Amino acid sequence: MEQTLTLPLFPLGSLLFPGGDMNLHIFEERYRLMIGRCLSTQQPFGIVLLRRGHEVIEGRRMAIAPEPYDVGTIALIQEHIRLEDGRYLLHVVGQKRFRIATITEKTPYLVAQVKLLPDRVDEQTLAAATELRDTYRRYWERVATITGVEIDVEELPLEPIRLSYALADRLQIDPAQKQRWLEADVTGRLRGLIKALRTELAILPRGPQGFDPQSMFGGWNSLN
Repeated sequence: MEQTLTLPLFPLGSLLFPGGDMNLHIFEERYRLMIGRCLSTQQPFGIVLLRRGHEVIEGRRMAIAPEPYDVGTIALIQEHIRLEDGRYLLHVVGQKRFRIATITEKTPYLVAQVKLLPDRVDEQTLAAATELRDTYRRYWERVATITGVEIDVEELPLEPIRLSYALADRLQIDPAQKQRWLEADVTGRLRGLIKALRTELAILPRGPQGFDPQSMFGGWNSLN
């Protein structure tokens, strides 16, 4: 049976994956109100990627109302600082995925009833995870060959669900593609990551000139 929650939503131009973390600067009045309520009730909130509309920019009000994708991630506030002028600095960690069932409130901020999305592992998932780890290893072997430098890359998580989210979070890919990975099941996410790495392998240069190892990975040598 699907678990249903009521969550305030924070639309952004970037994604949060389960297990990932994010620093946020909360300055707009309605979101200050939202975070204040979340802190007082010890409630998480949902981070959702913008499908249309614009991310809030400090000091500007957008004419186009934010319209988020249906699938997002629960954000748990790990640390917070409330500044003297009422702004918040937050450090949040991604929990479970959810799908928006119904928007129940639109002002002063979006509130939705959401259904949690389970992650399931089967034999196909395990096979895809093994293939992804092998493709990842071959990618860094090629990078070492190109640069002539031995690269100390940390091991990927062994558990397939954590593996899929950790690598999806690190890859420097268009947010819309990352959203598709967030929406996919574990096996589909792993296969999508394999395809992305294979594509990058196919276009790697033969020599170090013009090669940027961070073009594909953020924090490329500190994956954990």
